[in-house]
Amino acid sequence: MGTSSTDAANGAANDEDSGGLSCATGLRCVICETRFLHQQLYNCPACGGILEVEYDYLRAGEPDAGRWQNLLLPIEPTRRVTLGEGRTALVAAPKLAEQLGATQLLLKCEFTNPTGSFKDRPISVGITKAIEFGRDTVIVASTGNAAASVAAYAARAGIRAVVLVPEDTSPEKVSQTLFYGAVVVRTCGTFSDCYAVALELAQRYGFVNMSTTFLNPYTVEGNKEIAFEIHCACDDAGALSAPVHALGGREPDEIFVPVGAGPMLVGIANGYRDLLRIGRCRSAPAMVAVQAEGCRPIAVAWESGAAEVREVPRPQTVARGIGDGLCGYAADGTHTLRAVRASRGYAVTVSDARILEAQRLLAESEGLFVEPTGAAGLAGAMNAAADGGLQGKTIVVILSGHGLKDRVELGAEPPLVDATAEAVLSAL
Repeated sequence: MGTSSTDAANGAANDEDSGGLSCATGLRCVICETRFLHQQLYNCPACGGILEVEYDYLRAGEPDAGRWQNLLLPIEPTRRVTLGEGRTALVAAPKLAEQLGATQLLLKCEFTNPTGSFKDRPISVGITKAIEFGRDTVIVASTGNAAASVAAYAARAGIRAVVLVPEDTSPEKVSQTLFYGAVVVRTCGTFSDCYAVALELAQRYGFVNMSTTFLNPYTVEGNKEIAFEIHCACDDAGALSAPVHALGGREPDEIFVPVGAGPMLVGIANGYRDLLRIGRCRSAPAMVAVQAEGCRPIAVAWESGAAEVREVPRPQTVARGIGDGLCGYAADGTHTLRAVRASRGYAVTVSDARILEAQRLLAESEGLFVEPTGAAGLAGAMNAAADGGLQGKTIVVILSGHGLKDRVELGAEPPLVDATAEAVLSAL
């Protein structure tokens, strides 16, 4: 192993105490492949590369054994800091499928997680590991969703949360974060500016950095559960074991994911990698990275065939949750780009107008209210469908955040009339 720190020893002890409920063996650098014991480690000390959790798949046992999904996370389930995240609905949308020319369209409703976004999955895992390593303060740079999630899960765990958000963060997300009791600081500049400050403070004071890029290898693992849930359905006992009825026992052809740095997309891809390794599925879907016109570093690299992603200094998009210019950590985008290519997927660019169109379409056609970032996945599917690219395919679109978290002005106010039947009828 690459290190033998006290934290690493504690991590090994925690694995032993878990009774073998996780197959996680440690961390591995995706560049130089140096391995490390479990510890609160960020980039690889040897080469600066991204770290991922590594698993011993042979320890998973038979594919049909018990709660197999617990084996594929780096935490012991009974110690998990949880608010009941996960098991979100997978809603069939036949009207939208017909419009897009797809055989089947399923909407993964991540906005129904406890704080209103998919971030609860990675943050639950990250906070749990922070507690295991004996830490009492976490810090996060966020455009809002991770801020609220970190604040909520830190409150649940009884530890302190320091939250840095850009100055243009939606008031709804700031208010939500403050209500959980976190220390919230708004800063001038972009998310990348907040990210740099959080990185410095975490290094200086030993705070656990929960910024949901690829910095913290444990948070990314929580996103794998989306793959597990798409593949599986909840049975009566609450265990994820039966094939998804809506999919008829087969995997989707493509999954559309709103992407900033890309840990959700990579987490889902890694979830399917694990499912393949333990023999629970025979194929994995293509991953589609959806980016906004005003912030599309991964899409640019995809379109040009570049091997590496370049940062975007001043991102501009109504979908602020994916307005991550990757300034100072463009390697995160490159990591996501590799995952897209490895899955035989692709990248799609969408305009702000298309995102807002998708947001309204989801509400008016399907009764689902998501924020602009949450609608970006559907916007990507709409663009992909324009040239018949979805014909004959079964697709899943990830709806990442609730509409109440980042409201967009809808124009004219409803009419105000006297409280009489006649007045209301005249307004109709």
